[in-house]
Amino acid sequence: MLISNSLKLQELKSFDTKKFEIGANSQPMGTKETGGRFAKTAIRLRVVRRASPYPDRQAFAKFLGITFPRLSNIENGHPLSRDVQNRVIEKMPWISRSWLVDGDEASLTGATLQRLAPLVTEESDTTTPRSRSKGSAGR
Repeated sequence: MLISNSLKLQELKSFDTKKFEIGANSQPMGTKETGGRFAKTAIRLRVVRRASPYPDRQAFAKFLGITFPRLSNIENGHPLSRDVQNRVIEKMPWISRSWLVDGDEASLTGATLQRLAPLVTEESDTTTPRSRSKGSAGR
């Protein structure tokens, strides 16, 4: 059996390392979407929380079965994971994935859209300063 030494004959300069790089424009999972708390998915998740039977952030996180910091990160612009999407849709079947992720209003019923539209407008308003919640005043 003959073993090739062809790799030993190649110089280090002959390897193009750029072929092995991850694209410079790719985002790691831990980065925020553009817009921070005004990212479209962050706004829609806050709207869903406020329209749910559990408008309090702690209670809503518990209802979904996620940690409070995870909910807070998403509401402040971190990407909405498939896991959290599934939890929201499972617990609240009146919300569609296409609206939650892409804002597709045609995927909601008229009654749901009427219920959510004013909350979307309110959460999207960048001119109104946000007040801190009662529980975080001394932090």
